[in-house]
Amino acid sequence: MTTPQISAITLGVRDVEASRDFYVEGLGFRLVLHLPGEIAFVQCAPGQLLALWNVTSMPSEYGDVGHGTQAPPMSLGHNVADASDVTRLHDAAVAAGATSVTSPALREWGGTSACVADPDGFRWDFVHNPNFRVGADGTVELGD
Repeated sequence: MTTPQISAITLGVRDVEASRDFYVEGLGFRLVLHLPGEIAFVQCAPGQLLALWNVTSMPSEYGDVGHGTQAPPMSLGHNVADASDVTRLHDAAVAAGATSVTSPALREWGGTSACVADPDGFRWDFVHNPNFRVGADGTVELGD
């Protein structure tokens, strides 16, 4: 039996080139494959891809999907080792075309976070959580 894991996350985007530029030039992800106007794959973690797929092509495999008037009810998170990294990532994302949703701030749960919307409205949460730890084997721990 295979251990469950997420090896790809697909975002339906309106403009593949703008999204590729945002994720590669703005956020610094490595471009793996690019089919102009159709799809771009970037590596977002060890063994994990973020697919930026033209939203008009997605119904052929995913059924009825599309952008509405509200942001998609999901966010992509990036945990960092230091609170100053939250500000650095927030500012870099905004410079690359993101819209600031919440500015970097100390939160009531004891960490620092900020949120931006990418060119298609997908939310990115940049977080410094002092209780977030990753063990040598990749196991995530939260709390004391």
